Amino acid sequence: MARARILNYEDPDPGGEGTWYLCHFVLRFLNFRLPDVESVAEMFGCSIDQLCWRRPYGNDPLSPFWYLKLPSEEVARKVADRSMLTRGLFEVWGEGADWSALQADILSRPAAQREPWMREDQTFRVVMDAYGRSLSMQEQVAEIQKLAFLPFKGRVDLKKPQVKLWLVMAGASSNDGIPGEVPDRLYLCREVALSNRSLLGTYSLAKRAYIGPTSMDCEMAFLMANMAKVNRGQLVLDPYAGTGSILIAMAHFGAQVMGTDIDIKVIKRGRKDSGGRQVDLYSNFEQYNLTGRLGGLLRLDLHTCPFRPGIEEIFHAIVGDPPYGVRAGGRKSVPKPEVEIRDRSTHIPSTDPYTLGECLRDLLDFAARTLLVGGRLVYFFPASVEDYQESEIPTHPALTLIANTEQNLTRRYSRRLMTMQKVNKYDAAAAAAHHAACGDPILSIDRLHDVVYEPRMVDAEATDTLSIDSAASVPQAGSERPGKTKKYASKVL
Repeated sequence: MARARILNYEDPDPGGEGTWYLCHFVLRFLNFRLPDVESVAEMFGCSIDQLCWRRPYGNDPLSPFWYLKLPSEEVARKVADRSMLTRGLFEVWGEGADWSALQADILSRPAAQREPWMREDQTFRVVMDAYGRSLSMQEQVAEIQKLAFLPFKGRVDLKKPQVKLWLVMAGASSNDGIPGEVPDRLYLCREVALSNRSLLGTYSLAKRAYIGPTSMDCEMAFLMANMAKVNRGQLVLDPYAGTGSILIAMAHFGAQVMGTDIDIKVIKRGRKDSGGRQVDLYSNFEQYNLTGRLGGLLRLDLHTCPFRPGIEEIFHAIVGDPPYGVRAGGRKSVPKPEVEIRDRSTHIPSTDPYTLGECLRDLLDFAARTLLVGGRLVYFFPASVEDYQESEIPTHPALTLIANTEQNLTRRYSRRLMTMQKVNKYDAAAAAAHHAACGDPILSIDRLHDVVYEPRMVDAEATDTLSIDSAASVPQAGSERPGKTKKYASKVL
C-alpha cells in the first residue's frame, strides 16, 4: 500500500513544488514497488506529503510506467540509485499512442525544457527500449531516426554521452506479462538516473558461501533494508539472523549490524561446503569484505532476552524474518533446573515450541524498548486465504503500522511484510495494559503448517483470485501459474 497521494492519469496537477518523473519499474514484487520508493525518498529527507504518484496511462496498476513527483532532481537521482524495483527515473519530453501523437506532444511542451540538453557542446545518445516487443537493430535505428525533427546540435557519443535520451516503445498488448488492457505507448525521456540492480548478481545466494533452507532471497533482503530506511552509520539488528542474508544487505548499505539467533549451531558451527571447507555466517561477511560492519552475533531469543534493564533506544532499525513453522518452527529458551550443566562451553540450552503469536508479541515489545523514536521494525507475517484477518496483526502502543505489503507464494499461502515505526517512548505500564487488553497472543495462522501441506482438491479457475503481486510476468518464489484442471493446491515450500 502506498502512503503518498495517488492520482489517476487524467487528474489535474494538484500544484505545489516539485517535478514529475517517469518511474520505470521492473516487473518484480509488484505490491512492493511504491512502498519501496516511498521509504527510500523518506530516507533522503522527503516527507510523505512531498511525494505524489500518478497512475500510468490507462490507470492500470500493473503497468511499469508510473509517474512520481519529487522535490528535486538531486532527490530523484538518490531515489533511483537506492530503490530496488525501478529501472530508473526519467524526465518526460513527450508521450503518445503513436508517432504523430508523440511528435505533437513533444512540440507542444516548452522548448526551454529541452534546450539545456541539446547544446552544441554536449554529446548525446538515444537509447531504444522496446518494452514488450522485439525489434531488430535496423528497426531500432529506423525508429530513432524519426526523431530528426528535433534540433540536436551536439555530436553523438555512444560510449560516454553527457546526455542520454530514451525512446521507450511500450507494446503491452503483445506482452504476455502484462494484460492487454494496458495501452501501447511511446515515450521520449531524458535519463535522470538508473537503478543499480547489478548488486543482485553480486549478492546472489547461488554464489554465497553459507546458506540454508530459510536464507532470505537477496532481492527481498535489500527491499526489507529499504523499508527499514537502513543507512550508513546506523546500528541495526536482525533477531533471527540465521545465515545472515538480511544482515549482509543492511551491512552493504553501510550500517553496523548485530545478529541474534536461538540456534547456536547456525551461528557458531556452520557446516562444510562442497569442497570440504568449514563455512559459517562470518564466511559471508568475509566473502563481501563486510567484516568491519559486523558488530557481533549473540545466541539468544527475545522471549528471555538477556539485555540488562535500562538498555533502551539503541537501534535505528530491527529487521527480521520470524520463524512461523513452515520450513522451520519457532523455538524459545526455557530454563530446566533439573538439567545439570557440566560444560557451559558445549551446553545447548533447552527449548520449547514458540507460537507465532507469542513470538510477535515479544518482538514488538522488544522493538518498542530498543528502537530509537522514529526507528523502524520490519518483519514478515505469514497469511493464508482462509485465515488472514487484519485484526490479528499485532499492535503496540509505541509503534504504528506504516506498510502492510503482500507477497503471494501460492494460491493458499502468502506472507506480508509489516513495516512499523516507533512513534512514542516505551512505557512499561502502557505496554502491560495493552497486552492484558489484547489477551493471549493466539493467531489463526498458527496452523499455517496444516494450511500449506494439507492436500486439498480445488478448481484452479474458480479460485484464481490472485492479487496484483502474483500477476507479474516473473513468478515469485513458490508461485504457481493458473491451470485449467483440478489439482492439489498444496505445495512444499
